[in-house]
Amino acid sequence: MNDAGANRVGANRTRTHVPTRHFRIGVVPISLTTPIRPLMDEYASLYRAYARADAGSSAIRLEVSRSPLSLRRRRRYRVAANGRLQFEPSRFEEVLPYVEWTLNWHVPNLLPDCLQFHASAVEVDGHGVILPGESGVGKSTLTAGLLAGGARYLCDEFALVDTRTALLQPYPRALCIKKAAHPVIRELGLRLHGRRRHVKSTKGTVGFLDPLSVRPNAIGRPAPVRFIIFPRYIPGADPALVPISRAEAAFSLLPTCFNLLRCARPGVDMVASLVRSAACYRLVAGDLSRTCTRVLALLRSETARSARTA
Repeated sequence: MNDAGANRVGANRTRTHVPTRHFRIGVVPISLTTPIRPLMDEYASLYRAYARADAGSSAIRLEVSRSPLSLRRRRRYRVAANGRLQFEPSRFEEVLPYVEWTLNWHVPNLLPDCLQFHASAVEVDGHGVILPGESGVGKSTLTAGLLAGGARYLCDEFALVDTRTALLQPYPRALCIKKAAHPVIRELGLRLHGRRRHVKSTKGTVGFLDPLSVRPNAIGRPAPVRFIIFPRYIPGADPALVPISRAEAAFSLLPTCFNLLRCARPGVDMVASLVRSAACYRLVAGDLSRTCTRVLALLRSETARSARTA
């Protein structure tokens, strides 16, 4: 065998031994391949409850590697999905947030029958709750507070609604919590995962909260959308829930849908159907504990009333 052939064999052997692990996070099957052991160990620890022997042929295939050193360029990290480069963060602290971000981009292609809203989602007594809004309105912190108060978790970054069944689907990825909210999270008795903190370009320093660390039955089941609540955090404000019309809810919900025109079924009709079957509110969120108490009291009183009249 000549030198070129030996080099090819050596390269193939190296690639063969790059570790790959498979996970199924709710309805999303993925695989992660990386030679970076600290990343693999952290991801596998964060999502240990979702590990699978085989992620299936339709998985989102994540590959994370280091770029080679050169005289011109610092070594960077490379985050790819299904063979295509997505991001090149320069620091290890940025890698895990970019892995999560990459997944968010690819979920709509994997699940064409689901509408994807920029929202958090929880389930309370079999009733689905969507909490839509732009980044910075306090969705993740509010969701953590509701989880601590007994709600069951569906998703932090986006809500998935199956257009065939109109059910909210679980995608229980770890909650991404900004540094400013860490003291509030600790006051709730919740613990962020691991000791390492991460950096997300849009949020700064963040930590991840595993919902299953809150309690073993923290993950919700597919549920019909019964509440749509638009939160807005105002420091020091008294918590307030203000009912809004279904028309206002529809106009507010439509811009939060990432794949309205790419969904396999008519997205606008689905949004109209969702707001017709849901109670819709705007929420002024102040003190987290008081806000969550107020929201959960409303949800439980409404679900109890629905059960009595059913």
